[in-house]
Parts: sequence; structure tokens; C-alpha cells
Amino acid sequence: MRWKLLVLASFAAALLSCGLWSALAIGGFGSAAALARNEWLLLSSPIIPLAISIYSGVFVYRHTARRRKTQATVTVILALVFTLVVYEACWVLFPDRFHIPTTYDVRHSR
Repeated sequence: MRWKLLVLASFAAALLSCGLWSALAIGGFGSAAALARNEWLLLSSPIIPLAISIYSGVFVYRHTARRRKTQATVTVILALVFTLVVYEACWVLFPDRFHIPTTYDVRHSR
């Protein structure tokens, strides 16, 4: 397996997908909480990381000679895991922008 290619493609896909999702959330709505008010948009927002992760899997599939399907699958899974890690890091660093309140938080803040 070409581990360098797998890890680099996965990490690049994670940074790109989290960056695009953040640009959508913060650039378009100001915060993730404002994005959460539009339920259909919030529920469709994981399409961005999924599409970019699948594209990274296709990229790895086209640039390897052996065990193509396995490497593409590993790349997609790694990209999704790295995306979650990057999003969690952003959530810790910028809690006012990335925190999505639950109904319990909204109900007890009054």
C-alpha cells in the first residue's frame, strides 16, 4: 500500500471539506447555530465532506496500481475520520462559531 498517498490525500480532503463547511456555516450564516435554524440545510451539509472524501478515494484509486479498492476505501474512511478530528479541533478553538445548541440548551437559557 502507498501509505503516504493515503494519509496525504485523506488529510488534504479533511482540511478542504472542513474548510468548505466552515465557509458555508460562518460565511453564509455567521455561526453554526444560525445554520442550525435551517434544518434542511443543516441536514444536507454533510454532503460536502462526503463528496470530498469520495473524490479523494477516487483520486487514490486512479493513482495506485494494486489493491485499488482497498486503498480507496481506506482513504475515504481516513478522510472522514480526519474531518471529524479537524471539526472537533475547530469546535474547541472557536466554540462561539461552531457550537450548535440543543433544545435543552435553548430551553434552559431563558
